[in-house]
Amino acid sequence: MPIPLPDKLRFSYSLSRKYPSNYNWITPLAFLGAIAAITFVTIINVATIGFDSVAISTTNPNKTMTDGNPFGHTGLLSLLARGLKTTCTSTTLPLSSQFYSTNYAIQYTLTNVWRGGKDGTPKQNLGSLVYLNQSIDCDVTQVIIRVLGKYTQSPAVTAITRVGLQLETSATCSADIETSKSDTEGPTYFNLVGSWNLLDQPPHFLLTNKTDKASLWWGQSLLNVYYLITAHAYWEGASNFMWGMNGTYNAYIGLTRASKATQGSAEEVMSNEFFYVQCYTEANYCGNNSIPILSQGKAIDGNADPYANIWSSVDILGKAMWFTVMTDLGKNDTAIPNMLAYPDLLANLTANLTNEAIYWKNLSDSGIEKGTTIGTDHFIGNESFDPSTAAQAALGAQPSYLSTNYVCQVPRRKSGGIRALLILMSDILLLASIWKIFKLIADYIAKPDESDAAYCAGCLRSPVQVSSESVSKTATTTARSYFALGENR
Repeated sequence: MPIPLPDKLRFSYSLSRKYPSNYNWITPLAFLGAIAAITFVTIINVATIGFDSVAISTTNPNKTMTDGNPFGHTGLLSLLARGLKTTCTSTTLPLSSQFYSTNYAIQYTLTNVWRGGKDGTPKQNLGSLVYLNQSIDCDVTQVIIRVLGKYTQSPAVTAITRVGLQLETSATCSADIETSKSDTEGPTYFNLVGSWNLLDQPPHFLLTNKTDKASLWWGQSLLNVYYLITAHAYWEGASNFMWGMNGTYNAYIGLTRASKATQGSAEEVMSNEFFYVQCYTEANYCGNNSIPILSQGKAIDGNADPYANIWSSVDILGKAMWFTVMTDLGKNDTAIPNMLAYPDLLANLTANLTNEAIYWKNLSDSGIEKGTTIGTDHFIGNESFDPSTAAQAALGAQPSYLSTNYVCQVPRRKSGGIRALLILMSDILLLASIWKIFKLIADYIAKPDESDAAYCAGCLRSPVQVSSESVSKTATTTARSYFALGENR
């Protein structure tokens, strides 16, 4: 069945004419403008609709944000594509979170977070640390050596050594973390506890090597050797008593800085009186707090200080842990200089390393009962540091941040076909709009110069205006029409 059409169906079109001769410059302008417009519009569309934003996980948001913007960080394209710039969100670390620093030497546990508390401001305890790769400023405050006896170690570790050691280091850190635009509360403070055990712990010193991270390499060497020396010395000391015949019990050795001076010196850290000691063992508690006195086994109320033979190795093991954590957290100096960062101090700290390594090798080869089956395979460096011959360029702490995962939004190119189609469609729409605007401006400029522009092209010779009533008496319309005189109608 045919579709009925309205009685009068009208279509229309716009009339056009050439611009006057004095506007011939419009054509090359339009041609050059078209090329420029196509180029400009295409670049804009590539920057704005040629990419998607996708979420990725990264441990280095600073590098991700630097490398993630396909158009750089300055210039027009960067401004146009500002919605596609890489952005990363802060991560929230609740209390008891475990993580490494970006030097990946020691694993840390977050134990406390707070703001304020200084300059008269109230202390505000927080339940988590909001962190976005800010630089941290840390100071080691304590090293704890826990002796793990036969009732604490796992059977697998006990089969290897009668005495295990667990080293823990406390550090107080701060970071400039803004929680709001009007944040005026100052830095955020937090406490970290680093732990290390030669035998029964997660991996440590993941990126350490003698060339790039020499200070950490020497710290690991000292820890490994003096762990064995101290554990063996403790087992020997306990074996002289009745309770040590069948294995040792748990013990606690706490080491803090003895001096209260705001600024320490090289002489302070090289001294064997650097530590203030607190200890509790199955034999006795430490009635004295100085390592030189404890090494003499002085009597306290008729009882000797426990195990005089362990304290020289405890001093080196404690310093090795203290300054390894300083290095891992990126500090060459705090209130005291870092012994792993300076050649003369490192030479002092490792002065007896060669002798201790030889002693342990001979002990391992002797076959006598020594309370452990650990050999020298755990040794990293077994010779003392010689500042006159060893390369010193790599000594020192490298900048450190907390290593954790961040979620970042990064630009990613759309697939080729979809990208081309979207850019083409957008180009057509934008270029059509630009063309309309150009025509409106050009018409506005050119039309007023033609006094006869109101007449149609066919009537320009001698146009007159007549009424349709003079042409046909039967016409029912009152509309006016135009024609040239002398033409047949």
